[in-house]
Amino acid sequence: MTVSAVKRRARRIRRAKQRTAGRVFLAFLGTILSLSGLWCFGGETLRGKGLLGKAFVSRLGSTPAEDSFLLDAPFLDQRPNFPTGCESVSAVMALQYAGVAMTPEEFVEGYLPLGTAPHRDEAGRLVGCDPREAFPGDPRKETGWGCYAPVIGKALREAAPELTVEELSGVPLEELCESYLEKGIPLLLWVTIDMVPPEEDVTFQIEDSGETFRWISPLHCALLTGRDQTSYYFNDPLAGKNVAYPKDAVALAYEGLGSQAIAVFPGA
Repeated sequence: MTVSAVKRRARRIRRAKQRTAGRVFLAFLGTILSLSGLWCFGGETLRGKGLLGKAFVSRLGSTPAEDSFLLDAPFLDQRPNFPTGCESVSAVMALQYAGVAMTPEEFVEGYLPLGTAPHRDEAGRLVGCDPREAFPGDPRKETGWGCYAPVIGKALREAAPELTVEELSGVPLEELCESYLEKGIPLLLWVTIDMVPPEEDVTFQIEDSGETFRWISPLHCALLTGRDQTSYYFNDPLAGKNVAYPKDAVALAYEGLGSQAIAVFPGA
C-alpha cells in the first residue's frame, strides 16, 4: 500500500473514531433511557431466558412485530490491545456469552489465520492476502486491515468445536433478529465504524489467484445485542456496551459489507 493510501485510510478511520467518541456519551445516555423504558414505560414487560439460558428483556408494544430485545452479553474493548481487531474481539464476546472462557489474546494467537497486508510488490502492484481466508496483517497493530466472516467462522469452529457456528450471508436484519436475537443469541455483524455510509476504497490483487479485490471502508465488526422500534443495539468494541444506532444506518452499513453475520450458540 502506498504511503498516501495508508494516510488516507488512517484519516478516514480517525474521523470515524472521532465521530464515535462524540457519540459515546449520547449513546450511553440513550441506552440508559432505553433500558428505563424497557423496565418502566413499555407496557407489559417480560424477563426471560433465550436458548443460551441468558437473561433478556422484552418490551411488548402495541405492535408485536416491533418488540424490543436487549441481551446482556459481555463487553470487551478492542482499543487497548487490538486497534484493528474488531472481528476477533467481537468473536470472543460471543464465545464468552456462550460459556467459553477465552480472551482475545488467546483467540488471535491460537486460532486466527494471519496473512499479508496489502503492499507493493516488485512490479509495483498492490497485493495482499484474501481477507476471506486470512486476516491481512496483525489485529494487534494499527497497520492491520480486517477480515470477512469466513475467516472468523473458521477460527470460531477451531476455538470452540463444542459450539455451533453458523455463517449467515445475505440474511435481512429483521430475519436475523427473529431467528436468533429473539431466542437469546447475539450475532456478529460486519458493518462500518460508527455506522457511517460504506465507501469503496483501494483495490488490490489477491496473492496467488491474481483476483482484484475492492476494499470497503471503514470496515468494522460488532456484536448485535438488541433492537427496538428505531434502533439496533451493539456491543461495539470501539464504542461501548449496548450502543444504539439508527436502524437505517445499520442496514446501509450491513448491506454495504455484503450482509455478513455469524451466530454462535451451544450444540455442535
